[in-house]
Amino acid sequence: MRFLRPPRLLTGAALAAAAFGPAAPAAYADGFGEVEASPYPARAGSSVSLATRDCGHSRSATVDASTLGGGTVTLRPGGSGGTLIGELRVRPDTRPGNYGLGGTCANGRDITGMVGAAGNRDPGLRPRPMPRGGVRTGAGTTSEGPDTTEILAGSGLMLAAAAGGTWVLRRRHARGRA
Repeated sequence: MRFLRPPRLLTGAALAAAAFGPAAPAAYADGFGEVEASPYPARAGSSVSLATRDCGHSRSATVDASTLGGGTVTLRPGGSGGTLIGELRVRPDTRPGNYGLGGTCANGRDITGMVGAAGNRDPGLRPRPMPRGGVRTGAGTTSEGPDTTEILAGSGLMLAAAAGGTWVLRRRHARGRA
């Protein structure tokens, strides 16, 4: 029995890494976590409580609230079940509208949220729910990522291709065409 030469083995490994390597991070990519603001909407000049449960075991998170003039807000443990909380003061001259927040947990996960601001004389904004689910990409699926069935089907196809390639190489080798 003759073994594959190292250059062939290395070439095959390099091609496989080039083909499947870029897809590996996407398989494990996690969506954004959510920062909840309360009250919604908040009156200009009032305080808003920020909370998230989406940081896992992280002990802190930072949220950029510069759209409301609040700078950076640090969320610290303060609730049950790993909830991180913080407080933001809405500037008195803030115009009514919805303002986006973005931040990062200590473990690197990104978090987003929205604060609704109502003017002092404005009866308030209607609460706008946070978007849920994936984005329609036109490819027949959403960008939520692969589910278990898709992962198993892809793994099965890769195993079948590897088995077929091995079978072809063994037949060629048996005929003396290495």
